Amino acid sequence: MALVAIAAGAACSPPPTAAGGPECDPAPYDDAIAAVTAHGVIGLGPYGEAPVSADSIQLSGNEIEHVRGRNATAAIVMHFSGDSWSGAQVAGLKSEFDHLGISVVAQSDAQADPAKQFSDIETAVAARPDVIVSIPSLDPAALAPAYRKAVSAGIKLVFMENPARSFQPGPDYVSVVATDNYGAGVVNAHQMAKALCGRGSVGVLFHAAQVPTNELRERGFVETIERDYPDIDIVGRKGLLGPNWNVEAGSAVNAWVTKHPDLGGVWCWFDAPCEGAIDAARSSVRDRLVVNSIDLGTNVAVDMARGAFVSGIAAAQPYWQGIVEARLAGYALIGKAAPPFVEVPALPVDRHNLTEAWKTVYRTEPPADVQKALGAY
Repeated sequence: MALVAIAAGAACSPPPTAAGGPECDPAPYDDAIAAVTAHGVIGLGPYGEAPVSADSIQLSGNEIEHVRGRNATAAIVMHFSGDSWSGAQVAGLKSEFDHLGISVVAQSDAQADPAKQFSDIETAVAARPDVIVSIPSLDPAALAPAYRKAVSAGIKLVFMENPARSFQPGPDYVSVVATDNYGAGVVNAHQMAKALCGRGSVGVLFHAAQVPTNELRERGFVETIERDYPDIDIVGRKGLLGPNWNVEAGSAVNAWVTKHPDLGGVWCWFDAPCEGAIDAARSSVRDRLVVNSIDLGTNVAVDMARGAFVSGIAAAQPYWQGIVEARLAGYALIGKAAPPFVEVPALPVDRHNLTEAWKTVYRTEPPADVQKALGAY
């Protein structure tokens, strides 16, 4: 999707002293963000498939009864947990599984360790569920043989975000349900440009594991900055492997701040590294650093609510993704044809819509810390 480049010098003063809002006309940037969201989802599937809207994944009353009559079982195999995204995914899955009468017989957390996730998949296969829902993003190639064991055992696979390497929709898996990761990066780029008034320097934190979905997030951000904002320079790029995302990110940002004292912003492909970037900004007594992220985590939401460093978030909708994944498992159980790639749009979030965005993303009220910060600042 092509967007018109925005003139960097349009009625713009220097970046603000905090993330509370730029001292320039925000309309061109808001228009650019609105153009992305109006278009719907823009990212393509792993094999170039046009995305199917998550709204279209539905089961009729008769189909739900058919699924319930199967007395089916499922396993959930996560890459890591403890973050807002993973927790919401699992919550959405379990809620819809319960609605469909599907029992969860195994659930695991690989703690960002591909070797552990390989073992977790094998353990899930041994439990003989009818369906496994999993995310192979730690290492799609290394994990593929473990997922192949599930296919050989006749277990249906529904993937979060991306498939295992060389797996094909139909014979190998039911479907992939993903955030519009490229679109999220595009939204974040316009949010960053808005916070910087279209000029300045930024550092990019990306996932060193070269996971397709995270690469799409980075591409969406970088390509949009380079195409639409010629007066914003990307002066640093650092790949992180985890699991200590905030520590790794903090180290990178400290190095950038030393090398580039006028650094204007830091972009993170998900919220946990941004926590480290915020810590680095505080420790260096920086009050002019913009930290923007994909994924709406609690800590970045609190920072945004305070009007501190986080000015813009492109929020994935993991609870909704979990519901759609569970429904696609239902498709497989009753032999209903499933689209190979389903995409959920990213939701632009700023301080003004933070409360409603949280409710949309997590189907619950914002945490007390977020509400308190919104009321106090």
